[in-house]
Amino acid sequence: MKRNHSCGCGSGKDKCPPLPACDTAKSHTSFCDVGDATNTGSIEETVVLGDVPIQTLTESDIYLPSPATDIKNIRKNVYLTQCKAVPVIPEGFPDTAPTAVKLYVEGYIHKNIQYVDGCEGSVKDYSVNAPFKCYSLVDGLPDIDWQFSNKSSQTNEIRELAKDGMGADRCSFGSFTFEFLNEPIKCKLLNANVTQVDVLSDFDRFGRFDKITEKAEVNLVVRLTQRQLGNGNGNG
Repeated sequence: MKRNHSCGCGSGKDKCPPLPACDTAKSHTSFCDVGDATNTGSIEETVVLGDVPIQTLTESDIYLPSPATDIKNIRKNVYLTQCKAVPVIPEGFPDTAPTAVKLYVEGYIHKNIQYVDGCEGSVKDYSVNAPFKCYSLVDGLPDIDWQFSNKSSQTNEIRELAKDGMGADRCSFGSFTFEFLNEPIKCKLLNANVTQVDVLSDFDRFGRFDKITEKAEVNLVVRLTQRQLGNGNGNG
């Protein structure tokens, strides 16, 4: 049976594709000027913003594909599916650089469960993912390079007076827009540990069960980094 999916969008690709090419306007380039280079002698380097400890509590219900009498082994591996750091803009920005982020972390514990359904016989194997998430504020970071852009033609609009001097010329207008391309804050999972308690339920008349309720404490350490201009001695 096919599971419920959204219609139209969502092909399973995670990478951000370029915008579709709709059309190309005719243009004439009449002027080009290249100025002197800036930041000469600086070094672009990866700055460690911080190693962030994260703890989250999660509870999940796991249903085995067949009844079991005993769990022999559970192997666990932790994977992150999302780790996004968004700078918190402080008072006095842009003269004051951000030193805090809202951190959005999601992932899952991949479990490989081995169990038996009687006193003798083969060991059965079942794999399942138990999702977890944690959204929180991280403060006390070094300065983060961050600037805003303005791409709206309604903010810094250019209007001209109409020929009759009674209003704006509707056929001649412009704007000043700009965009800064910030280096993204990247995440790297350094280590993870899981402490769990498994509670068995849904027993049949033979004493077999097929439901495991897992209460887990997930501890992670995530490293946040950003490419910045530095002087080559490790200080951004």
